[in-house]
Amino acid sequence: MLYKEFEKNREDILENEFCMQSDASTLPITDCPSYTPICTIGICIQGNAKIRMDSQEYTIHPHDVFVFMPGLLVSVIETSPNFTTNYFTLSNTFFYDVIKTIRSFSPQFFSYMKSRFLYPLPEQEMQYFMNYYALLKSRSKLPKSFSREAIIALLRIIFLDLYNDFENYINHRNNTSTTRKEDLTHRFYTLMMDNYREHKEVIFYADKLHVSSKYLSEVVKETSGKSPKDWIIDYSLLEIKELLKNSSLNIQEITIRTKFLNQSALGRFLKDTPICLPLNIGNRLISFINTCLLYTSPSPRDRG
Repeated sequence: MLYKEFEKNREDILENEFCMQSDASTLPITDCPSYTPICTIGICIQGNAKIRMDSQEYTIHPHDVFVFMPGLLVSVIETSPNFTTNYFTLSNTFFYDVIKTIRSFSPQFFSYMKSRFLYPLPEQEMQYFMNYYALLKSRSKLPKSFSREAIIALLRIIFLDLYNDFENYINHRNNTSTTRKEDLTHRFYTLMMDNYREHKEVIFYADKLHVSSKYLSEVVKETSGKSPKDWIIDYSLLEIKELLKNSSLNIQEITIRTKFLNQSALGRFLKDTPICLPLNIGNRLISFINTCLLYTSPSPRDRG
């Protein structure tokens, strides 16, 4: 199964700024819903893979290019025995170094890419992508001082294409130039993706970004339509909701995965936060919360 190979090689994969792979078993997605830790771009050569993205099911077919941005909630449902893919991964630092060169970058691009991550290619464009992949591979073998700049320049091409699609999608906007507020919102997104499990208070992110909690809340709300607190809660709830669908996971395992201090803290978080679920999952949630609250005594710290 894909996730077992990824878990065995997690540290090696995540430590590399840029990594090229042709082994589908090392794709950084698992059969248990989890947020993508890094950016992954690849193409399906043969076979297919069925995945779940934010509760929706999708199938990756041959000639499909897939783009998993950091922070997408993805899980593998099943893959065909002959599923083959060429792909590359970018660390979050490397990813940001690429996209920050896009003059008009908007943080709403992340929301857009949640539903625009599959791109079927006709035969000719498939060959273009394979040539592009080969060029990236050749540049990655240069001395590091040269290869990094060359790879960033090449990756900028694909992200400019993706961003062009995004700008066409939101062409009703009159001004898409990056503002300081949009840049702050993007930096908040990036920071939140790495820290939302351990830190659920807005002040943590405000301190890291050297602004007040009030200003950060106002800016993120203005540029994204949601407050920082709402984004943090939404990310946490979406992950918990998907984990609850996996009946093989017990309370302790979910608590560990979501990095709450203890089961009681997780139970109080769920009890205090509105969440809509299908009836069967909702019933499990009610039982889950009650068990969490009974399992340990209240702690002065609500979150891990």
